[in-house]
Amino acid sequence: MTKKARHGMQKRKRKLFVDIKPVPELEARRSHVNFDRISQQAVVTEAFYDRFLSHFTSEGDGKDIRNKKSWLHRLPQLSVDGTNDALTFAVQATAFSYCAAETNNPALARHAWDLYGRAMQRHGRFLARSRSAATAVTLHMISTSVLFSFFEAMQATNVDAYRSHVYGAAKMFEVTDPRQCSEGVLCQIFFHIRTQLAFAQLTSNGERTAIDVKKILHDTLDYEELPIFQRLTTQFTKLADAYNEVESSVARSKRTHVLDVEHLQVFEDEIKSLWDEYTESAARSGDILTWHEPSTSTTHFRDGFTALTVAYFSATRLLLFLTGPQHEASHSGLADDCRSILQAALYLQTCSVGCAYMRMAAPLLLVALHTPVTKQKMVAIDCFRSWAQGSMRGISDMALETIQRKQSGPPEVEHMWL
Repeated sequence: MTKKARHGMQKRKRKLFVDIKPVPELEARRSHVNFDRISQQAVVTEAFYDRFLSHFTSEGDGKDIRNKKSWLHRLPQLSVDGTNDALTFAVQATAFSYCAAETNNPALARHAWDLYGRAMQRHGRFLARSRSAATAVTLHMISTSVLFSFFEAMQATNVDAYRSHVYGAAKMFEVTDPRQCSEGVLCQIFFHIRTQLAFAQLTSNGERTAIDVKKILHDTLDYEELPIFQRLTTQFTKLADAYNEVESSVARSKRTHVLDVEHLQVFEDEIKSLWDEYTESAARSGDILTWHEPSTSTTHFRDGFTALTVAYFSATRLLLFLTGPQHEASHSGLADDCRSILQAALYLQTCSVGCAYMRMAAPLLLVALHTPVTKQKMVAIDCFRSWAQGSMRGISDMALETIQRKQSGPPEVEHMWL
């Protein structure tokens, strides 16, 4: 990160601690406050931070994203600094939605919907003000849209709502001031948003909103040298566009490949170069990216971010196969890439990296749709079904709906893992 991105915002002055004794009149007024409501709200929000957002930063992502401070560390302060009540309500709504899903509590769910409505209303006012008065799009506003996408990933009012929040947050990145990216905090959010854009792309039935990713990465986030994951996601996105063209031709009962041999080779060389750079960097650090434990038939990864990265490398290779001229030689690594994605999903589930489920949705969807191995297909579908029983119901329903739309409907299967 450049100096501008690291030190874009002025540091807040530390407030002096003053020991203030309680005033009797104030103590009397406090007796009328609903402490049960305050206590419940605090507990629910803390549970959300601790059990869901604590995994927003998978161990290891900072090495690639190169941010000095994570979004998680800023969010609690941002949501209570008094400058954006939409963000305050968005945090509360998403927290109650998460806890409602985890505990299957209808009362908490109803309260979450009420908070969500208030947050949407206030967020709309902030957006209208920024358009009419040309005021800056702030980190608070972007964070609010990201939390809305979390809410929809859990509850799914409808598919379009989830996509609109994801695309809305991405479009805000195009116009926000680089100074909002204090110590790289926006870099982490954009990493997450790009994985959600990838999933939205695969489930959009060919529809897509143009995002100026290059402008965001180089101007807003001020990257001089792009991280490996961002370069990999660029390849994934380009291939996903080509994939949607192929799928459209299939819908017209006239399958055609989009990439000719020459373009296919360009993509293949770029992906291989990125993989070599990734593995060589790990080797120089003395790290082992992944290893297999025969006694338990379990695959381990260096950390959660490594599992995600390996999964996206495999998913990108899957798209490469699906968009080019298909021949028997191409099938040789297809099942291996699908297995790698499932192993990453299992690792993240075992480690209870809740937020990472959202990021695994795109690779898992490709496995469910295109693996040549029936058992792998069933495992991927079962992943989404099991997630749909918990806090990821919304995004899982979107995936299952896409699978049913593109296929004749998957059979019921018992829970299984490779």
